[in-house]
Amino acid sequence: MPEDDYSDDDDKRLFQRDIYSSTELEIQQLNIKFSDAVRHALKNNMPVVSLESTIISHGMPYPQNYKTAKAVEDIVRENGVVPATIAVINGTIHIGLSDDEIHYLSKVGKVAVKTSRRDLALVTAQKLTGSTTVSATIFLSNLVGIKIFVTGGLGGVHRGAETSMDISADLTELGKNGVMVVSAGVKSILDIGKTLEYLETQGVTVISLGTNEFPAFFTKASGFKSPNRLDTPADMAGVLYSNQKLRLNSGIVVAVPNNNEDSPEINRAIQDSIEQAEKEKIVGKDITPYLLAKVNEKTKGKSLEFNIMLIKNNARIGSLIAVEYNKICKQKRAERASAASAAQESNSLVVLQHYLPLSLHKYLPPYFQAKRIVSPPTPSSLASASEHRHKVVVLGGAVLDMISHPYKDTGFKLKTSNPGLLSTKMGGVGRNIAEVLARMKFHPLFISLVGQDIHSNILLDHFHSLFLSTRGIKSSPTLKTAIYNAIMDSRGDLAVAIAQMDIFDAINPSLIKEFAQEIQEAKIVVLDGNLPVESFQYIAQLVAEKNIQVWFEPTSVYKSTKPIAASTLSMITYTSPNKDELWEMSAMIVKQNPKLAVYLDNIGANEKGLEAVKAHTKVLLASGIQNVLTKLGPEGVLLGYQQNNIAVAEQDKFVFESFPAPPVDNIVDVTGAGDSLVGCAIYALQHLGTDLQTAISKYGSKCAEASLLSSDPISNKLSPHIFE
Repeated sequence: MPEDDYSDDDDKRLFQRDIYSSTELEIQQLNIKFSDAVRHALKNNMPVVSLESTIISHGMPYPQNYKTAKAVEDIVRENGVVPATIAVINGTIHIGLSDDEIHYLSKVGKVAVKTSRRDLALVTAQKLTGSTTVSATIFLSNLVGIKIFVTGGLGGVHRGAETSMDISADLTELGKNGVMVVSAGVKSILDIGKTLEYLETQGVTVISLGTNEFPAFFTKASGFKSPNRLDTPADMAGVLYSNQKLRLNSGIVVAVPNNNEDSPEINRAIQDSIEQAEKEKIVGKDITPYLLAKVNEKTKGKSLEFNIMLIKNNARIGSLIAVEYNKICKQKRAERASAASAAQESNSLVVLQHYLPLSLHKYLPPYFQAKRIVSPPTPSSLASASEHRHKVVVLGGAVLDMISHPYKDTGFKLKTSNPGLLSTKMGGVGRNIAEVLARMKFHPLFISLVGQDIHSNILLDHFHSLFLSTRGIKSSPTLKTAIYNAIMDSRGDLAVAIAQMDIFDAINPSLIKEFAQEIQEAKIVVLDGNLPVESFQYIAQLVAEKNIQVWFEPTSVYKSTKPIAASTLSMITYTSPNKDELWEMSAMIVKQNPKLAVYLDNIGANEKGLEAVKAHTKVLLASGIQNVLTKLGPEGVLLGYQQNNIAVAEQDKFVFESFPAPPVDNIVDVTGAGDSLVGCAIYALQHLGTDLQTAISKYGSKCAEASLLSSDPISNKLSPHIFE
C-alpha cells in the first residue's frame, strides 16, 4: 500500500483480525487467553501497556510482589491505559491477569518457571506455569499487537561476555520485535558499554528521557552517554509511530532515570554482590535474581524499596507514552476515515482510475472503464462530496456501559472489594441506531454530546472504526461523558447501578441549531428519549416546515413521556416502545386528555395481555402518532396504525398486525435487539424503499436476531450482506 496510507496499526490488526474472528476453539489452540479488559481494549483501539510477570514470581518476596504488581496495574489504569500482565498458567498464555491469577503467581513464587523466549514452547507444551521474562514478554506483546511494554530494568551483556558469550535474550528480542520497552536502563551489574554497542548492532533505538546520561537502574547515571535524548512522552510516542510506519520490526528502549537519590550504600552492595557471585560461579538466568537478593540483603531492604519505586515510575511514564501514542493513532484513523468517506461519496473508483496505469484500467468494472477524468480530484471537490445530504439524522445519547460481575465462587458482598470481571460496551439508544445504519453502509448524521475525557475517546474511536462521521458529536469541557455503571450480584441480577447522564440535558436547541439545515433536508429524523423537552419542541418546528418523518425511540419508562410533555405527539410518524413504556405513555396522554380513556374501558387495570397492548396503542394512535411498533420481547412486535378511509366504522379504523420474534435458541444478550430492529427497519424504509411490514418482518427481525446472538448490543456481523 502507499506509504501515506500506511497505519501503525495495520500489522497489529492483521493478527488481531485473525484472533478475534476465530472461534473460541481456535483461540484455545493458540494457547492464548485474553482477559476481558485487554480483549476489549485491543478490539477497540484503546491504549494498552504490557507488564512482565517474572518480577512477580522471582523479583520480590511475598507479599511485596503481590502489592507491587497490583499497585503498578493501578498506576497504569489511573492514566487511562489498560494493563496487560503476561504469564503462562498451566500451559496457557495469559494476556492480562485477574486479581486471583496475580495472587497465585505471587504465592507460588520461584516454583513458576522463569520463562524466556526459548522456554515458551516447552512451558506451554508441558502445561507448566511460567512467569515471562523481558524477552518473552516482548515477543508475546508484539504477537498480539501491544506496542508498549513496561518493566523494571533491562537485561544486557554480562561482564566477561567476551569469553562466556553471556548476552541476555532481551537484547536479541528487541532486535526482532517492534515494541517500545520502558525501563530504568540496564543494571550496573552488567557491562553497560557493551550492552549499548550490542543494541546498536541489533538496530534498536535507545533514548533516555530528559537526560543525556544512560541510567543504570538504581543510579541515574551509568557513566555512559545515552545515544539519544527526548524530553516528553509525546516525543517518545512520535518515535514509536514512525518506527511502526517504517516497518523496522526492531524495538525501542526508553531509559527512564529513577526519582531516587543515588545511594553509596546500594552502590557498595552491588559491587560486593558482583564479587560474591563471581566467587560462587553464579551465571545465566540465575545471576539477576541472585544479585538482587544479595543487594537487598546487604542494604536491609532499602534496595527493594528503590526497586518498587522505580518500577512504579516506569509504569507512569509508560502509560503516558501509551496515551500519546493512542492519540496519534486515533488522529490518523480519523484522517483515514474522513478521506475514505469523502472518496466513497465522490465515486472512489473513478478517482482511483485517474491514478492507475492504463494497463490496469481493464480490471475496473465496465462503468468505470468507460468513465474518463481529465484532471485529478481537487481537495475542494472532495470536501464538497463529504458535505452530502444525509437521508437520516439521529439525535440522542452516546453512553459507555460498564458492567461488573463478581466471580460466582467468591460471591457478592456489599461494603467491600469483590473480585470479578468488568466489561465495557458502547451504549445509548441513539448511538446504537446510528451504529446499525453505519454498519448497513447507510451513514446517518448522528448528533450528540460527550465530555472531554478518556471515556469520550473510547466512544469516538469506535465511531471512527465504523467510518461514521463524528461531525455532529460535540464535546463539552465541563460536562462528563455519559456512563452507565452496573454492578451485578453472583446470580447475574442487578445489585446497584449509577447512571451519569446529566450531559444529555445540554443537547438543547442551541446545540441542535447548528444542524438545522441537515435536519430539514433529511427524509427521516430519529429521536431518542435522552433529549430534553425543549429540544423536542424545537425539532417539531423544524420538521413541520418540511413535512419530515420522525421516529421516536422512548428509551426508558421515565424518558418515554418527553414528547407528550412537549406537546409534540403529532410530529411522530413512528414510535417503538416496549410494553412498560407504552403503558407510561398511554397513562400520561389520558391524564392530559381524559376523553381518550374510552379506549381503556374494556381492560382491567392490571391486565397485560395482547388486548391490553392494543387498547393502550389506540390511545397513542388517537393522540396523533401514526404508527406504533410495540416490542414484546419473545412475543415479537405488534404494529398498530389507523386506516385513513373515512368510510370505515369507528371500531374498525385501528389496524393491528403481529410479527413473531426471530427464532433464536441460544440467546447471548437481549440488550440492543430492539435498537437493531429499529435501525434496520429505518434502513429498509429509507434506503430500500420497502413498506413498513416488510421492513419489520424481513429486515428488522434479521438484525434483532444478530443482536441476540452477540455479546455486544449491536452485532459486528451486521452488513447489507446479512440479508442475502
